[in-house]
Amino acid sequence: MQNYLSAEALIVARLQSKVAGVKAVLSAADLDGVAESAQVTPAVHVVFGGYRPTQERDEGRVQESEQVWIAVVAVRNLRTPKTGEHARETAGELCADVLAALQGWRPSAEHQPLKLAPGPRPGFSKGYGYFPLAFTTRVVTRGQP
Repeated sequence: MQNYLSAEALIVARLQSKVAGVKAVLSAADLDGVAESAQVTPAVHVVFGGYRPTQERDEGRVQESEQVWIAVVAVRNLRTPKTGEHARETAGELCADVLAALQGWRPSAEHQPLKLAPGPRPGFSKGYGYFPLAFTTRVVTRGQP
């Protein structure tokens, strides 16, 4: 594997082609330094959520690990600021589209198909809602002899 984080660009491209109704699909690099009030919504942010070693062979030189990728559906609540109903409705529809696009999809021959995983709780800030959906994939890396 030449790029341990290669799933990010593949997931972004998949969501760009499969999820209608968003203004942008962004990586963590796209969001660096962007003020919350200046961000585009509705959008999906793709963020690396870490990894967990799973299996090893050849005295640890061949290592499988499970990566976590989080697709965060970001919406802004404009219609119902007191209840947030509109934001949740919009987010719910976009979450369904993200799930349909990613569940069981294989980013490349180096990645196992994506599986839904436990994710963080939603977050809310200044009229914005963030609804994270976590997925796992497995990759194999090889150390030098």
